[in-house]
Amino acid sequence: MLSYLHGFHAGNFADVHKHITLTLVLEHLRRKDKPFCVIDTHAGSGWYDLHGDQARKTGEWQGGIAAVQNNNAAPEMVQHYLDIVAGFEPERRCPDMCDGKSDSLFYPGSPFLIREMLRADDQLTLMELHPREYDLLAHRVRRDGRIHLHKRDGYEGLVALMPPAIRRGLVLMDPSYDVKQDYKTAAHSIRRAWEKWPTGIFMLWYPVLESGFDVELRSHFAQIPAAGGVLCAELSTDQGGAKGRMRGTGLLIINPPYQLDTQLAQIGDWLAGVVKLPAPGRHRVDWLVPSA
Repeated sequence: MLSYLHGFHAGNFADVHKHITLTLVLEHLRRKDKPFCVIDTHAGSGWYDLHGDQARKTGEWQGGIAAVQNNNAAPEMVQHYLDIVAGFEPERRCPDMCDGKSDSLFYPGSPFLIREMLRADDQLTLMELHPREYDLLAHRVRRDGRIHLHKRDGYEGLVALMPPAIRRGLVLMDPSYDVKQDYKTAAHSIRRAWEKWPTGIFMLWYPVLESGFDVELRSHFAQIPAAGGVLCAELSTDQGGAKGRMRGTGLLIINPPYQLDTQLAQIGDWLAGVVKLPAPGRHRVDWLVPSA
């Protein structure tokens, strides 16, 4: 399984795929004047220094966000995401944020991508259990009244908070998958949450590994009778790397916004030719449960 701290993987091909999709969903929610809520169950530390020690060790961002930024043929649908990343600058520079380096290059994690798209009446709930990640995140979001931070297990916390007070919105679950049980735990948590909030949008990220645990995960989601359907979008290669290494990235989306499948099909084909996978890859979009 993965041994995971996100600082080593920030800005890689999985982040790009996930965060472009996140941006598209939030754009959909912003089209109506009514407020929306977002619940991010595994928030991490908020942002990452791509020139820091962790990111330098793997260099994965070079085949992810750097490859996308250096490509001149990006679809128009990707531009909002690229603008947020290019314009992102932490509010305060200090050693705990950038390792004391003057040449830091920051990549916003999901909490700050979401924050950039919140309006005055929208709400964001963040959960993080890892002590250091939580402390960093708490320091970074402390002055924003739209953000509510919980130091708790995201699987348990999600179900406990259902249904949210604002009934339009999105749940993003992005676990570490440190142990194989995370696949079943994630599926069970989202199923229970959906049962309490059947009109919500739920988005689960998962890694595609040689071990094939993602197959069972998709089968669980194929049994959720959501009126808006269940969509699967996956960027992967059939040729894997070493044991425990990702050969792809996937998203399972309950009640996806209208035409998200078409958008992801167009963006995914472009991404497959731009980002660095372990081998030549492809993108596929499938309805596990058709929308009613």
